[in-house]
Amino acid sequence: MKRPVDSSFKLWELFNHSFRATAKVRQKELGEDGITLTQSAVLRVALRLGEKTTPTEIARQLFLETNSVSEQLRRMEADGLIKKVKDLDKKNQVRIEVTEQGYELYRKGRKRKLIHSVMSVLTEDEKTELWAMLVKLRAQAVKKLGMSGTDLYPPSDYADIFPDDEQDS
Repeated sequence: MKRPVDSSFKLWELFNHSFRATAKVRQKELGEDGITLTQSAVLRVALRLGEKTTPTEIARQLFLETNSVSEQLRRMEADGLIKKVKDLDKKNQVRIEVTEQGYELYRKGRKRKLIHSVMSVLTEDEKTELWAMLVKLRAQAVKKLGMSGTDLYPPSDYADIFPDDEQDS
């Protein structure tokens, strides 16, 4: 007996495998500079949010569990990439600041030749279409997670990509 194909699940599997494969490519590139994918993401979020950066906000932005982010931050602080600073307004909260060493590592990790190579199979029109589809999927997932109203990056509008996050050679 032939089972019905669950096209939504199959599409999710393909999406997931595509993400994992491209993430491995990106990790390979970052590894050349001694930075992990997660460290790069944490530094990028912390630099973007500035003084609003807290462990909870990093977890929210990266869709990670708070305890996982706390452990990552502990290791990054021990490595001198970030420092935790007591919030002067909210005594029980800490803010995350990127150190000079962390910023230098982030800068090194901005090389994107391999990821550009992977993405080069898409035309600019296909990239714009894919962006729109991914924004829809992310919005629906965020809604299902009860996180509506969260200011997410990258932005939903393809035209709103920040100039300082454009392609580096």
